[in-house]
Amino acid sequence: MLYVMLIAAALIFAIVLYDKPKMKLVFKDGQVSSHSGKVDKMFLHKCKEIVKQHPFDGTVKVYQSRKQYRVKFSKGVPNKTRHTLRSALPGSKANNKKR
Repeated sequence: MLYVMLIAAALIFAIVLYDKPKMKLVFKDGQVSSHSGKVDKMFLHKCKEIVKQHPFDGTVKVYQSRKQYRVKFSKGVPNKTRHTLRSALPGSKANNKKR
C-alpha cells in the first residue's frame, strides 16, 4: 500500500513540475529563431514586427488557463518590449472589442 502512495505522490509531483506552455518563442539577434507549440499566425507576425523595431535575445513562453493567457519572459527581454508583446496576444485586453 505504501508503494502505491509513493507512486501517486511521484506522479503528482512530476505533473506539477512539468513545464508545458501553449507556445514558446525564441528570439535571437532581432529575429524569431524558433517557435514551438500552437502559435497564432497573427501573433507571430506582430512579434516579428516588434522584434525588428526593438531587437533582443530571449524566450517567451505563453500558458493558457481557460480563456486567459499568462506570459513568462526570460531576463533578456526589456520591460517596454514585454508590454508590447503582451498587448499583441490574441486574448489580451487591447485586442478585445468594446461593446
